[in-house]
Amino acid sequence: MINKNDFLKILGNNILIGDGAMGTVLQESGISTSPDLFLSRNKNSLKVLSEIHLSYLKSGSNIIQTSTFGANPIKLEAAGLKPEIKNINEKAVICAQIAVESYKKITANDNKNPVNNSGCCAKSILIAGNLGPTGKLLKPFGDLDYKDAVDAYCEQADILLKTKIVDLIIIETMLDLNEALAAIEAVKQINKDAALICTLTFNENGVTIMGNKAEDAVNILTDAGCAVVGANCSVGSDKMLETVKKMRKANPDAKLIFQPNAGLPSIKDGKTVYSETPEIMAQNIKKYLEYNPSILGACCGSTPKHIKKIAALI
Repeated sequence: MINKNDFLKILGNNILIGDGAMGTVLQESGISTSPDLFLSRNKNSLKVLSEIHLSYLKSGSNIIQTSTFGANPIKLEAAGLKPEIKNINEKAVICAQIAVESYKKITANDNKNPVNNSGCCAKSILIAGNLGPTGKLLKPFGDLDYKDAVDAYCEQADILLKTKIVDLIIIETMLDLNEALAAIEAVKQINKDAALICTLTFNENGVTIMGNKAEDAVNILTDAGCAVVGANCSVGSDKMLETVKKMRKANPDAKLIFQPNAGLPSIKDGKTVYSETPEIMAQNIKKYLEYNPSILGACCGSTPKHIKKIAALI
């Protein structure tokens, strides 16, 4: 685990590349279940998921996320998998670790990715433990107490951090700023110095479905202790540009991350497909560069091909 200050040093004035969708790539392989459920039910999950992680690393990703988006206790209880929380989260971390180790071996003799004195590939490679929404609304809009949300995220974050494999925590796809704050509070209870990334999901006008505005969220999340804040999911790369602009205008110094969807989904031959090709997505994300992002990646509908095109921009 790296602390916030060390993470900020790694970022510096650089732009790191995140990864893309896991579920999309699984679907292309004929697997329709979510990655976390796949981990609990398929004996080949370690091999399959680690190979997908590796494909993102080969495409230019610096940061890969564990497949634990839906592996918090509240979500797992709804799926009847609460007793497997430790197993699912730990297996997801191992998948990412296998991919990183494989990538280091592959690139050990590659002049483009020299190995430093510690035996690690000099290209920054980090594993982010992923915390996603609980799937419930906080009071007064729903029946979930803020404290119960904190406790749920504490349980998951504790498992992820105790592996001593994840480098940082990413809290993503949050519809409600207060739920994001609950997750941040939980991680800090486990490790007050943890490096944290947090992204909300906004519409094309930069507002969440709970009414949180991008220009407010960037400062609230930064003040809560996040190293990097931003947006992911919900809209395509063209529509996310407005959120990019609003966040940067609201905070000229914040470290920002943007990971849009690959356009809009549609059903074709019984499968969900997205409208943005890797070329179109990269062309749109190129417009983000003038707003000085620190991390760029992709979300639903994206593949290693999309990440390769995004990485080529840097």
